[in-house]
Amino acid sequence: MNFVEFTAGNDDNDRRLDKVLRKICSGQSLSQIYKAIRKGLVKVNDKKCSETTKILSGDKIKLADFLITPEKPLSKKASLAHLMPAVIFQNDDLIIVNKPYGLKSQPNNSNDLSIDKILLDFYRENFTSNSISFTPAPLHRLDKNTTGLLVCSLSLKGARWFCENINSHLIEKKYLGIMKGKLNEQQIWEDRISKNEEAAGFKTISAEHTENESNCWTKITPIDYGKYKDEDVTLVEFHIKTGKHHQIRAQASLHKCPLLGDTAYGTEKTDLKQEYYLHAYKLVLKENPFNLPPEITCKPSDDFMLALKTCGIKKIEV
Repeated sequence: MNFVEFTAGNDDNDRRLDKVLRKICSGQSLSQIYKAIRKGLVKVNDKKCSETTKILSGDKIKLADFLITPEKPLSKKASLAHLMPAVIFQNDDLIIVNKPYGLKSQPNNSNDLSIDKILLDFYRENFTSNSISFTPAPLHRLDKNTTGLLVCSLSLKGARWFCENINSHLIEKKYLGIMKGKLNEQQIWEDRISKNEEAAGFKTISAEHTENESNCWTKITPIDYGKYKDEDVTLVEFHIKTGKHHQIRAQASLHKCPLLGDTAYGTEKTDLKQEYYLHAYKLVLKENPFNLPPEITCKPSDDFMLALKTCGIKKIEV
């Protein structure tokens, strides 16, 4: 039996052995990987190990060659790197892109085009990685038809920092949106939302007021007012502390001021180019070790600006 040796890199440091093996043994199920470890077909620094063994940078990992799933080479024809959205910020650990309308952050199935796949091709073509296990990926999700700032990892260090700080609210996410109705004052919404059963080809989210339980926090600040076909609309800033799926859209619908054109949440279709207008325009970073600016902003698209003009809304500064 032949064995192949890998050397753990910085982005494998302090990860469990089973997590490290998931990438190079992607053709094996987790139970098959555990079985191989128990049989001694995987060794760390020539010693027996368990699936929970912590890997350190520089460790030598040997495993039976039949466990390894060959990586499919990317042909130039198949590469998606040329579809990479506009880069707003990039360093060795993080890349922040301006996600366009109609593109998914992560695929629902293998045939979906997504930032996830485009980023992987971009990474393979532009970076040299000595990691066994690291794969770049979006670190949060924007809905397919939501645009704006999307943070993705270029290192395990960057991924861990962003996820820890977003969970502890040391990173603030702010959005611009066009809502139906006239919102006269700042509001704070605290609601509980949950997924509905699949209907009409998509899953919507139910939101409800509760006195004792909430899993969504959103602050809404009106910026300017306009009209769409004689109906009042408001340009608002959404500041979210939590990041539940469809949070802003579901809460806006619950509070009787849904996003203009958001048919999934009870409003009529418009004649505008986009289904609805929601744009992640600002990240506020209270502290970071990566020399990122304290605020990162991203202007709305030309289509968003045209929708504002159509509604007679002029007051917008990004």
